[in-house]
Amino acid sequence: MNRILAGAACALLTGLLLAAPRSGSAQLLEQTIELSPGWNAIFVRLDPEVSDIETVFADLPVRSVWRFIPDDRGAEFVTDPAEGLQNLEGWFGWFPEPRPEAFLSNLFTISANTAYLVELEGTETHEITISGRPDFRSLRWRSNGYTLTGLPVSTDMPPTFSEFFEFSGAHQAQPIYTLGSDGRWSTVSPASTGIDGNRSYWIFTKGNSSYQGATELILDQGEALEYARTTDSLQIVLRNRTDMAGSFLIERLNGDSLPMRYEIEDPETGEFAWPTLQQTLVQQVDANSEVFLRLGVRRSEMTADRMEQAFSITDEHGGRILIYASADTLQPFVAPTRSTRGSGTPPALAGLWSAAVQIDAVSEAQLAGTEPTPVGQPFEQRFLIHVDAGGQARLLKDVILMWEEGTLAPSDENPDFQEVETPGRYVLITNKQLIPLYAGSVNRDGQSVGQRVSTVAYDFEGEYIEMDGAFGPGNRSTVTLTMEPDFPTNPFRHKYHPDHDNLDAQFINFQQEAFQVIRELSLEFAVDDPLGLDPPGWGSTLLGGTFEEALTGLHKNTIFVSGSFRMRRISNVPVLNQ
Repeated sequence: MNRILAGAACALLTGLLLAAPRSGSAQLLEQTIELSPGWNAIFVRLDPEVSDIETVFADLPVRSVWRFIPDDRGAEFVTDPAEGLQNLEGWFGWFPEPRPEAFLSNLFTISANTAYLVELEGTETHEITISGRPDFRSLRWRSNGYTLTGLPVSTDMPPTFSEFFEFSGAHQAQPIYTLGSDGRWSTVSPASTGIDGNRSYWIFTKGNSSYQGATELILDQGEALEYARTTDSLQIVLRNRTDMAGSFLIERLNGDSLPMRYEIEDPETGEFAWPTLQQTLVQQVDANSEVFLRLGVRRSEMTADRMEQAFSITDEHGGRILIYASADTLQPFVAPTRSTRGSGTPPALAGLWSAAVQIDAVSEAQLAGTEPTPVGQPFEQRFLIHVDAGGQARLLKDVILMWEEGTLAPSDENPDFQEVETPGRYVLITNKQLIPLYAGSVNRDGQSVGQRVSTVAYDFEGEYIEMDGAFGPGNRSTVTLTMEPDFPTNPFRHKYHPDHDNLDAQFINFQQEAFQVIRELSLEFAVDDPLGLDPPGWGSTLLGGTFEEALTGLHKNTIFVSGSFRMRRISNVPVLNQ
């Protein structure tokens, strides 16, 4: 295992920075764009913290800002903005006050991954700095037409257009236009023109294309690595579109130092490990191949309710992609302390837990043995445990996840509009009589229904039973289940058998014919992962340890059982039935 950990820990420092950290707002990046007198075709890469176009271009001698939003029929190449864009379909513009045409403005915000044309007055060069977070989106090429877009490249060592499109048949030898300060589009020489990552270009695509550059990034979902609710890990795919072996450099840019891990496998033994994701990580890749990289967040190491991180992914061909990652703690943040036996449970572990208990040793009752001996074939049982915000653990038999609709109220600013007064929320129901009060949490066959989770591994009176001890790493939780002779699921009782129905010969009066069965269950929580995998969710959404049970009443001698358990949090709702 040390061999693969050492190999994966190799790091390569780089100075390829498109966006520098902004002081006082660690999760944001900055993109600085130079504006020359006259016309500029720029490309905004970040999702602006302040998107109001008037604020972005405040105090600058701007005549107009334009964005092209084509209709469903597709875009046609527009030649020269100097000839005027106002009456051309698909163009939206903004004119600052007090320009006389300001009342014609129909463009009001700046968006990420979007091209803009900016006309600047005067003779001096100016800069705009956009603070925001990465918002990853794949390039969307218009078939057999022109696309106005920027390209995901480094600002320090960008490739030429020929180098960027070397492995794309749909773009090789196709026309590319750049905007001059005079408002005229002119063709570029692909072999000698370097790509400016802050600029946008009209680029022609022959046929269909999904080309993203030498490196293609595919996310599990959405436009960022958003670790929502109980999600511990997400996978990204990095694809090498070239015919040469290479590598990808994943680098933390700034942010709150989100505690993250990445999964690696020893190809010889098949063993997995989750080492800490350091400042930089290099992933080797073969020609025309891909790397599957699973990244996890370690919530037990988070130091705030919400933490964020920006990453860049670069290759040897001058390509550079920005992505954003974020995670919330499942409950309000509690300063980390090392648990000790009986110390109580931090609220951060509140919620519903599903445990897989594996029995691998049982004592030999016929010999009055007290030490469990290994079984020929281990078997599993499911345990359901709910922990409230105060740390009290309860053993459940079944539970239903439902949804409580939010409420609306007239807006204070405009009573004609409704705004959210109370947001909707998930609820956990063990009392079946409460089900009609809530809506379903999933849609099944066109119907809104709840999600039911249950177990047949044990039974008891009521909806739940409180456990003793403390829940969580380093602690021990116990519970005793007593099955009286007349309990419906007592293994000795048979409702219709005269010898085991607990009734006299006339089937009228109670006569004990079944035995009382007592189960004493114990969960010993490990501080560290007993399997040695140390996955990212350990200590927050994933727990494990050893299991012990003593059964009295099944045999004249007590039966002792032992094994292990591994449990995962499947909901972070801290209360039941409300």
